Amino acid sequence: MEDELETTLDRLSLPKDKDLPPIIREIVSNAPCSRKVPSFIASLAPLCALASRIRVKYYHDTTRMHSLLLQVVIEGAQSCGKSFAADIEGLIMNDTLKARDKEQRRLEQEYREKKKRRKANEKLEEEPRTTIRVIPPTISKTVLTKRADFYERILGDTLTFWMFAEELAQVTDAGKQGYSNLRTIMRTAYDLGSLFGIDYASDNSYSAIVDINICSMFCATPAALDEYYDRKAIEGGNITRCIVCQLDDDVESDNEVFIPYSDSQLHSINAILEKMMQDTYTPEGQLQPTKEIDMSWLDNECRRFIKRKAKEYSLSGSEAIKVFRKRASVSAFRATTLCYYLYLLEESLKSQSSAFSNQSSVAIQNHCIRIYRFLSEYIIHGMLNRWGDKFNELNAKRAGESPSQKPRLYDLCTETFTRDQLKLLIKQQELTSPARTFISLWKKLKLIVELDKNTFKKI
Repeated sequence: MEDELETTLDRLSLPKDKDLPPIIREIVSNAPCSRKVPSFIASLAPLCALASRIRVKYYHDTTRMHSLLLQVVIEGAQSCGKSFAADIEGLIMNDTLKARDKEQRRLEQEYREKKKRRKANEKLEEEPRTTIRVIPPTISKTVLTKRADFYERILGDTLTFWMFAEELAQVTDAGKQGYSNLRTIMRTAYDLGSLFGIDYASDNSYSAIVDINICSMFCATPAALDEYYDRKAIEGGNITRCIVCQLDDDVESDNEVFIPYSDSQLHSINAILEKMMQDTYTPEGQLQPTKEIDMSWLDNECRRFIKRKAKEYSLSGSEAIKVFRKRASVSAFRATTLCYYLYLLEESLKSQSSAFSNQSSVAIQNHCIRIYRFLSEYIIHGMLNRWGDKFNELNAKRAGESPSQKPRLYDLCTETFTRDQLKLLIKQQELTSPARTFISLWKKLKLIVELDKNTFKKI
């Protein structure tokens, strides 16, 4: 099954560098060949954090709106060059959210210093009302809840936090303290409207029920990733919310370097970043209205991907494929929505420019469809390659069975087979789904025909 995924992914690619959306285009164009796809992936989460007011409907969720929330992990061996992700993060965040937060954090620090210096019984002015967006991986659940609640109280709506760590060990070490274990929060932080709450009796703590939304990017060695995404994370669903980007460390790429950005590239990048900030905040510092983007033209692509992976599951019986495919599609859909939004921003800024006027909306949508096709396969391949076997193993153990390497169930069936023969094969292959599930799927996918109630023929 992994070979099939490799083949599918090898047939797909991102659009040419010049056809990528702004900011991502400049980043990927200046990246060496071995880092073009990783640079694309590393750009997604910080840009999604900036696009905090964008809302979109996913075809499978008829009532709930989606925000552009992504969690990315850049995995590579020691000294393999993961620092490129920090450079991309700095390019996007230094003059936007970090610059805005610096001023607000200074107000908080000045208040804490005044509090230390105050005399006994001296009254202090009210605590500054800040809306911090960039948070460290060592943040406590109480502080995180307070900051999220301040969004609601001060600005009247939720915003997206940005969390970045050059070493995933920071997150793991912080999580060993109960008050900084964010594993559950990171699951709810993936979905707009999923609430998290704490309720303490102490006056010195902070109690609230809030909507915490987080975009994150962590750099990690394989060992650090194993420690962070442990059995609880695998079974609890943290891994399905993650885009894992595994870096190659070939000696042939030792001399590859990133090209410095030209003045014109930096001008283009900063113009789009400024527009993204303007789409979030008014000149007075209040929130702009949310902006819904119509992505219904991508719905059929999402359906096709889900159906294609259902077929792969029906052939192999891999529970990992069945489970991973849904959030792989959601993450790819959100990333594609980000790209479409960036194309639209460039169109609005360059509407009078002949350089862009030749690109019709159809061409832009075609670029986005290509991006979705690549990302959906890339994301599920990364999850299966990293955690597929472990997920299937844990799933089998939970069902009271011992896992093993299994050939595809469909291939094991004879040209004509009975329901009882299929049940026996399922038992021998130690799969957890019942025979009726496979029969129903195979019939729906037109892989078999029913000769009678209990006899079937492969097509």
